[in-house]
Amino acid sequence: MRKLSLIIATMLCITSLTAQEFTPKVVNSNDFRGRVEGAFEWEFVDDLSIEASLQMRLKNDFSTIDRFQTGVGLNYDASKYFNLGVEYLLINTHEPGHWERPRHRTNLNLEGNVKVGRVELSLRERLQTTFRCDSVNRYEKMNPELVLRSRLTAEYNIRHSKWTPYLLFELHNTLNAPAVVANYKKDPYSVDNYITRYRAGAGVKLRMTRNHRLDFYYYFDYDRSYNIDYKGNKGDLKGYVQENEYRHIFGISYKFKL
Repeated sequence: MRKLSLIIATMLCITSLTAQEFTPKVVNSNDFRGRVEGAFEWEFVDDLSIEASLQMRLKNDFSTIDRFQTGVGLNYDASKYFNLGVEYLLINTHEPGHWERPRHRTNLNLEGNVKVGRVELSLRERLQTTFRCDSVNRYEKMNPELVLRSRLTAEYNIRHSKWTPYLLFELHNTLNAPAVVANYKKDPYSVDNYITRYRAGAGVKLRMTRNHRLDFYYYFDYDRSYNIDYKGNKGDLKGYVQENEYRHIFGISYKFKL
């Protein structure tokens, strides 16, 4: 029994040394943001359409430009209940005094929908891949970054009305976020997975004519990100900060559908 107790104690000691837990410093902030978007959609063959868009985002209580985002995508309606799409986005991010190097993003979308009375429910799964143009330490930031976005939307069809209100809820789940280590030059490389964003939103769509449509919406985002910083020469963990941002996003989108 004494030998067994010694073995168990030794194993627990080794486990406590190898499975270290790191507690980040927590920083909270609030922000009001805005989005304005214009899009063009053309169904050039049955059930297959192309879409191009340009979006401007504002941050810091609508006072500064956050980014310009240009996108082009292809959507295919596989059936009455299922569609899929692929999209490319060029992201130009603005920081005080300068523009960051552009980022390239690709989205693969799979969406299913079903009607229950006058309510249409849809579930979209999006695999998002973002490529950075600057050089980064993979222990601090991933390149490319992989995120799975799951969105549930409920639209209500008002009889004889051009207005369609809706509610949505979305989760962003990291697939290859860097795990925190004491020293990235000595410890083995590993990745972490966690939910980085919770989003709840409400909006209303207006079909003005057959070709012209508007979308007014409000999102509340809880965005959780981690800022990991290592000493470049020795590789020791220098800083570990959890940044919690509560965002109130107001947006308007216009689409011309040919």
